[in-house]
Formats: sequence, structure tokens, C-alpha cells
Amino acid sequence: MSIKLALLDEWMKNFFPKLERESTRTEKCRLIASVERQEFEDDENAVKWRFCKFVGNKGILFDKHQYQLEEFEATSFQKRILRQNPKLKDVLIGRREIRPELGEWKLTNELTIISEGGEAIVFSEKFEETLMAVRVAVFDPFLFTKQCDTQHIKWNATIISDFEKALDKKHDEGFVVPIHENLIRNIVNIEIYEKGDDKIEDCFGWITIMEKCDCDLRKKLKNDNPTLKERKNIATGISAGFNYLEKIGINHHDKKLSNFLLIRGVVKICDFGVVTCNSERKSYSRIMHGYVRSGSKFRNQSTLSAGTPGFTGNEYFTFLFCEWKTAWTLMYLPINEKQRKYIDTIVKDCGVQNIHDEAHVISSIKKVISLENQPIELISDRNLIKTRNMSCNKDVMTRHGSVLDQKSSNLCVPISVTKLLRFAIEKDLGFDVTKNNFTMEQILTTLTMVVYPRSLAGMNLNPDKKEQEFQENDVETLLKRICEKTYLMESGWEIVRNLGSQKPTKSICKFEKVLLNENFIFTRPLTVTGFILFPNKIEPTVHQMTLVRIDNGEYVLENNQITEDFPAVIRIEQTRPYYESYELVDSLCNQTGNNIYVDGNMKMRLVNHNRLVKTVGLMRTNRFYLFPTAYYLTLTKI
Repeated sequence: MSIKLALLDEWMKNFFPKLERESTRTEKCRLIASVERQEFEDDENAVKWRFCKFVGNKGILFDKHQYQLEEFEATSFQKRILRQNPKLKDVLIGRREIRPELGEWKLTNELTIISEGGEAIVFSEKFEETLMAVRVAVFDPFLFTKQCDTQHIKWNATIISDFEKALDKKHDEGFVVPIHENLIRNIVNIEIYEKGDDKIEDCFGWITIMEKCDCDLRKKLKNDNPTLKERKNIATGISAGFNYLEKIGINHHDKKLSNFLLIRGVVKICDFGVVTCNSERKSYSRIMHGYVRSGSKFRNQSTLSAGTPGFTGNEYFTFLFCEWKTAWTLMYLPINEKQRKYIDTIVKDCGVQNIHDEAHVISSIKKVISLENQPIELISDRNLIKTRNMSCNKDVMTRHGSVLDQKSSNLCVPISVTKLLRFAIEKDLGFDVTKNNFTMEQILTTLTMVVYPRSLAGMNLNPDKKEQEFQENDVETLLKRICEKTYLMESGWEIVRNLGSQKPTKSICKFEKVLLNENFIFTRPLTVTGFILFPNKIEPTVHQMTLVRIDNGEYVLENNQITEDFPAVIRIEQTRPYYESYELVDSLCNQTGNNIYVDGNMKMRLVNHNRLVKTVGLMRTNRFYLFPTAYYLTLTKI
């Protein structure tokens, strides 16, 4: 289908006013975001820059040591922001100073939403008699807000049918676009600019009109149980689509299941928000066709600021040939050697000799691999991972300040465990963690994106009231995953160990459990759980911290700043009561008349938040109490 410009212009006039959103970001945030969209003389500076400064009509990039990288000409948009906000001139602005976006869309009931993600929202719209999908991608924080509504913007429309099909990644002058049976077909792409942008140099967003699908692959696999033949056709189609993209110089980095759409049984790769381009074709950067964005950032994967936990590679392939829960289990459930051999038998019974060989699987598999009704614990996405956009690079993992300043981002468990792992690498193996990729940020990214994606949701740290062990199982699950292999993946430690070109020596990772108490003796850092009850709250907030030492009878904890009210380092006296379950505290108070628990040399007072517990065992507000169970990691050379 093609859309005539006259029809498109009329539709835009009616559609634009329906788009309204709010933003919690500032003009400084807009300025930083505009630098992120910039095309630099050296594309590598899109990775290296940490600070920028605007002097006159020039912008200057600096690295983390504040050494100058390069100068660039400020865009008309940047110049306007600086004119209206003179305090932003001649000052060093940190890349991490951009605020988190907490604003939301404020849409009318006239619009039908198909899906909504971090940067884009997709609607269903009818053009004449054809139902199409309309993807609205926002690059500037204020786009479609009251500060940047239809009075402040202009747009250019690109009719995709006017261009030839890209056949390779040659650096020529031809204006071509990606066209393939297994790529979503964009009909029109509309680029949005500020009205004063006469040079058309800074795109604020896209509105892409494309063919509408029947469903996405995630829904198909989870709910419809497609036949083996259908699965093979889908796998072949996805492979063909990615091979074509690679051939023309485009690399797609967000291969989650919902990014594969099905239209009359044909699979289509969609969502090109997380792609890089290694072609110098001018049409790829000049013509915003809805597939590749311009700017140096989109020429290097390490600069991309989004991704989906658990789908950093070709994990989608496992789901195509395994039953839904079986796929999650094979990827993320730690198993022993006996279980591995048992699963091997099941896999081979399905005709698969090498599950890692995709071509072999497609040609040889006889039935979908399933562990249903087998003596193997099954896990699912609901219990493992909350799929959402997530940074896959150092800068965005720390964009709200230091990686230790993650406030309420629910990363407290993997942050604390990352600290234990780095300590063990240095202490037990004598390896300098400042070398290569063994930074706090890189290990944290690997744990949350690859090793055990569930940690992105904070490891479910606010437990159900009926749960007896509180969040103990969740921390243990992450620690176990770091120490043990799954059927399809190496141990988390082995994955981390292979991050850099210079690797720590081969070693075995183990975790141990200890119980904190008034007489506890510290030997090495521990991951510990703090409970705090805020005023007017019924349930306590749970936060994972790192115990780094004991000083004069006080635990010294790195807190990761759960709120602005608490410092990065918290001190808790060893004699302060410890948080335990209501059942245990209530039973102790009833049996002994107090809340003191003694077992040999171990002594502690216990509290809980439940108002039914006796006063002596009731926790106070605005005060951290530690859960007695804590853990440490060790690495032993092989």
C-alpha cells in the first residue's frame, strides 16, 4: 500500500493534536540529549565523552578525565537553549546529569494503543480502508509536551516506495532503503524538527506508518503453541532477515520475542530503536526512513542505551524449539551433572544432537523440546524476568549519578553482589579489577542482562507476607546462578570472567551463608538485607546493602542511597535488634516474655513490623534493621 501526500498531510493535522505527554526533564536534559544525537568527527567519541561544554557557537566534548576530545558546531536548537538558559554556557555539563524520565503520555480515547515501550508507542490507525500501525518515537524529551507542541515543530515525510532496495553496504550515492520479506515494511516515515531548524540537522522524533501485524512471536509461542513446521518457518525467516540486515550494514541489537511480528504466517523483524549501522551510505543518515537513525551513537553498540534483559543474543531461538517454561528453565535454572544428563536424554529424543547448532536443530528436530511432567523444576518469565528496556553500557547504568547512587531503582541486590564478586576477584585471585572490562558497571550490566535477568526487577525484594524466608531465596538464587551452570549457559562467574582480554585465572565460585548477631566476627564483605518502616506505611521497605567492616561494635554498610534521607554509608550497632518473621518473633515473645534469641555464643534481639507482635518486638520507623542471614562469595583457583 502507498499513501498519497495529500491524504498524509490531512491525517497529520488531525493526528498530531491527539499526541500529548508530560516530561520530568529540564532544558539541561534536552541539551545533553541533543549531544547524544550528534554526529561527531570521530565516531568513537560517542563512547568516550563524559562531559560537554558550549563556548560561543561551539560545543566541546571531554572524556572522563576531562581531557578535550573534539569540538563541534552547535546546532540551531542547542544555540536557542543556550540563549534562553545562559547559565548553561561555558560550564562543564556531565553526561550523567540527565534526569530519569517519569513523565507519561496523556492520550485521548480516540487512539488505540497496540504497544508502549521506553522511547516509542505504537497505535492502530486506518488509512482509507486499510488498518495500519503507527509508531511514534520520541528523541527529544519535550516533544509533544506543552513546551514543544504543534506550534513549535515542523515535519518532513518520506514515502518509502520512492526508494530502491538496498542490496549491500557499499559507500555510494544511491538512495536506498532496507526491503525484505522478513523485515517490517515501513510505508511512510515522518521526521519531526523544531520550526527554527532550517538546516534540518536535529531530528526530535519519528512517526512511522507501517504494515500492521496479526500478533508478535512472544504471544504466539506462549499462548498458541505453534506446530513444529511453523516454528521452523519462523526460524528460517528470522535468520534470512538478519542475514539481509548484516549484508546491507545494519545490526539489530534487541532480539526479544515481541520484536518479531507475524503477518499471515510470515515473520517480520521490527523495532529498529536499538540498531547500529556500519555502512557509510548517505541515504542511511540523510533519509530518516524509520530503520536507522543518524548520529555517531548509532555506529557503535557500546553507546546504545537500551536493550532487553535476557535477550542480548539469539535467545529467541531457544524459545522457538522449546516449550515456553522449558526454554526459561534450560537457560536460567542452575543444575547438577545428573540433571544435565537427564535433560540430554530428552533433547536427543527430540532428534537434537547439538542444541547450540541452529542449522542442525532446524533440520533434525522431530518434536518440540519439553520438560513438562519431568522431575525437573520449571521456571517461567513471570518468576524470572520483567522484560523492559535497560541500559547495556556503562554510561546509562550510571546516568543518575554514581552506580552506587541508584536510589530506588531496584538494582540493590545485583549491585551488592557485584561488589562481593569484585572483592573476591582481587582478594582471592590477586587480579587488578581496574583492568579491561571488570569495572563495577560492566559486571553489573552482565549480571542483569545476561546471567540472571530477574535481578532487574530487584529480585522481588518486597516479598509476599506469607513468605517465610522473606527475600532469602531471591538473593540465594542469584548467588547460585553466579556459581553454577545452567543447561545452556556457563556459570555466571565464568561469563563474567571472560569479559576482558586479560582474564582472571580459572577458578570455582562458591557462596556461603552466615548469621549476623551481637557477637558476629567479620572476615570479608557480605551482602545483607535491611528492613526499614517509613511513617504511615504498613509494610517495610527491603533494601540490599553491603557490609564492608565492623567498627567499634557497629556494622558499616554501603547503602547505595535508598532515599535522599540516608547517607551512602550507614552504621548500625551490632546490638540493634534484627528483623525476623512475625511468626518467629511472636513465638519467641510468648515463650520467653522478651525478644532475645540465644543459641550458644550467638545472641540477638528480634523485631517485626506487625502491630500484633508484643511491644518489645515491634520495630521503630525510619530505622534500618538487618535480617540475620547474610552471604559472602569466594573464588578458588583451579
